[in-house]
Amino acid sequence: MRTIVNEAGEIVAKATRDGTLVGGHHRIAVAASLGQKLVWQDTGEPVNLEVFFRHPASSLRHTA
Repeated sequence: MRTIVNEAGEIVAKATRDGTLVGGHHRIAVAASLGQKLVWQDTGEPVNLEVFFRHPASSLRHTA
């Protein structure tokens, strides 16, 4: 289990090692919309939010 924190060090969400978001779905969306920098607590590396918000069906969309 890994922890995602914001710039102030507050816990925003929890995720598994393979990148599955376990808790904090709403909080991570709000933090991202506010432009907060989110990092992994254990390494300090920036969190790639695309991994969490990518919808499997989005790759099947076609433009008209």
